[in-house]
Amino acid sequence: MPHSILTKLFAQYFAIRPATQVRELFLSRAILDFASSAVLIFEPIYLYTIGFSLQRILLFYIAVYGLYFVIIPLGGKITRAKGYEHGIIYSTPFLVIYYLSLFGIPYSPIFTGTAIVSYALFKALFWPGYHADFARFGSGKGTQGRELGTLVFLVSASSILGPVVGGTILLFFGFPVLFVVVSVLILASTIPLLLTPEVFEPRELSYLDAWKRLFKKEHRPRLLCFMGFGEELIAQAVWPVFIFVMVREFFNVGAIVSAATMATAVMAVAIGRLTDTRGRHRMLGVGTFFTALSWFVRPAVASPLGVLGFDALYRSARNALGIPMIALHYEWARSYSVTKGALFLEMAVVAGKLSAAILCLIIVTFFDPGWTQMFILAGLYSLLYLAHLRA
Repeated sequence: MPHSILTKLFAQYFAIRPATQVRELFLSRAILDFASSAVLIFEPIYLYTIGFSLQRILLFYIAVYGLYFVIIPLGGKITRAKGYEHGIIYSTPFLVIYYLSLFGIPYSPIFTGTAIVSYALFKALFWPGYHADFARFGSGKGTQGRELGTLVFLVSASSILGPVVGGTILLFFGFPVLFVVVSVLILASTIPLLLTPEVFEPRELSYLDAWKRLFKKEHRPRLLCFMGFGEELIAQAVWPVFIFVMVREFFNVGAIVSAATMATAVMAVAIGRLTDTRGRHRMLGVGTFFTALSWFVRPAVASPLGVLGFDALYRSARNALGIPMIALHYEWARSYSVTKGALFLEMAVVAGKLSAAILCLIIVTFFDPGWTQMFILAGLYSLLYLAHLRA
């Protein structure tokens, strides 16, 4: 009886029998996110510690997303011609080159250029293939939210130790060892995708049509909604530097992020179930409100405990809006075109991140350091997620 109850309870909150391709994607993403979480929070901090000002850090990300914006349709063409999982596999060497280039920046400025190009190439190959693969093989029978919730749970669980491991390696061995460890794990993340052959029918994809789709009038609410991801750029590039300025210890930064991730991991599966049972638009609205709130009140942060609290609130709220929003988009993409839908999503996201980085650069130039203004800007970008209610 207890076993039966646990089985039913598990089935209510987790994806029980996802497709083989989705299971492979779960495992691959968990390994990749463990690796990236060990270093991701430290990337802008690393640039900061080797002498990059906040302006130069923002210029770095502007260059990455500017190039990415131009080449995304080319990444879509490759994944459409070679296969979604092949696109993901092809992307991983570029991520390794990116981290090795970061290590080389203090020795030669040329590595800044190779880091920018390799990171943009990784993104252009990985994300269209990833979203298209999930949209194609994910469940469309009322359990998409639970599948996404399960994915977020697995990613969060694997990411809990990542920042602590990364901080520990930095404390005892430094960035070179961390970059090597992460590179090995990134390459290992492709192994699950090689377990079964990908069945795929190659098709053509127009570069120019991708741009026309992005700016079509009927797609405008979706474009505005995904431009809300501009706040994520601030969370990835600005917030870590703010934490480091306040905490000043790599291990403590990692511990704070891991604790915040732990606080939100279990909530992800609950959000996935609520997405399937209580209405996706309602969850999206609630998540948007608390995401924006977490940014608007962030200027009041004055202690490491405050950083932990606001980061946990942000991550929970972000899952509450992200899971239903992506579930809705995957549903639309299946009826439209999974590759074109994935490409539209990424192009709109990058438009938001690129514009946010440019606005942050303007803020930092005139309001040094500009933390308050950038956090308020992130809150305003968060409100764009509500545009999906009109999509």
